[in-house]
Amino acid sequence: MDKLITKQNGIWNDKLWLNPWDQGGLVVIILFVTTVLFLILFAIMFGLFSPFKNVSQFEES
Repeated sequence: MDKLITKQNGIWNDKLWLNPWDQGGLVVIILFVTTVLFLILFAIMFGLFSPFKNVSQFEES
């Protein structure tokens, strides 16, 4: 029984990686997740660092 399950899983994995539509779908999902994570990181970085204000020594506060 174990040999049958192992054989079926091996065939399924081979079929998955040989199908170009499955590979393309996986690439699209990975690119989408990466883009979202990059945008979140970008928003965090620029949210933490506010723009520097030019303060003159002669200005009164």
